[in-house]
Amino acid sequence: MSFTQVSPGSKVLLINSSHSDPSQLDEAKSLLLRQVTENGLVNIETLSRIVQGDLPNSTYNIIYTNYFGTLASAHNTATLSKFASTLVPGGILYLKEPVLLTLGFAEIPITRTTQDLIGELKLSGFVDFEIRNATKVEFNDLANIIEQVWGITDENKKKDLVHSLYGQLHLVEVVAKKPAYEIGASFALPFAKKTANGSTTKKASIWTLSNDDDEFEDEDQLLDDEDLVKPDKSTLIRPDCETGGKKKACKNCSCGLAEELEKESKPAPKAQTSSCGSCYLGDAFRCSTCPYLGMPSFTPGEKVVLGGNMMQDDL
Repeated sequence: MSFTQVSPGSKVLLINSSHSDPSQLDEAKSLLLRQVTENGLVNIETLSRIVQGDLPNSTYNIIYTNYFGTLASAHNTATLSKFASTLVPGGILYLKEPVLLTLGFAEIPITRTTQDLIGELKLSGFVDFEIRNATKVEFNDLANIIEQVWGITDENKKKDLVHSLYGQLHLVEVVAKKPAYEIGASFALPFAKKTANGSTTKKASIWTLSNDDDEFEDEDQLLDDEDLVKPDKSTLIRPDCETGGKKKACKNCSCGLAEELEKESKPAPKAQTSSCGSCYLGDAFRCSTCPYLGMPSFTPGEKVVLGGNMMQDDL
């Protein structure tokens, strides 16, 4: 493989997994040492040492993993996070990993699609992803991965997996970058005020509530002496209203006097009383609004009782 993206002075880390080819690793290291010159650095670290957390933070510009052998394994989230920690801000991770086109194979340790892998890289702190290659794992390589990487030696089970996974298992190459800042880094905003020693000062929030009375305005101090004087009633009348003598509302009255005079001018409603007094005589003597319409005549004071089947439903 070529390392044209490696510039002089770069610090490069090559990952040696249990399935890497030592000859490919040595060849890659020799080629990289010529490219980074004497000002650069090329190291080979085993994957198990990375998981243990022995690598220094913010050291390498570039990491290559799963590039030096025909077999590949998946990286867990902890390993990807270690890669992010040991890269300098803006560093680049070159990664190869097997992924599935569709999920649903419970017998194998590969449980991610390409998008799932990108999601894991995001959670580990990487940004700016580029998927360069996604090649189908060939039939013979698939059989070797099932037996040597995943440890499945049962012939019948291995045969079934080869046939079901062929065309579904791909080897994808992803390039991911670490952000140009360290996780947890802080920066002063450009408008932050500085003290004499150069440090920034924190201004208390004007919305902070506390038990101190100093935080609140005295509402009595917001009123002037003129605000405390009770207004004269005469000053509340509009100058164009006719006052004195008989009350009369002016044109376009807005003080409520027009509504008040309109209510006073309406006669009081008459009490609703019976004017005929002949309800007991029968319908011939009853008015149109009599409550006894349709009932037989009765003696004054007598309780009216409907007889026969008049209170029964006709149906």
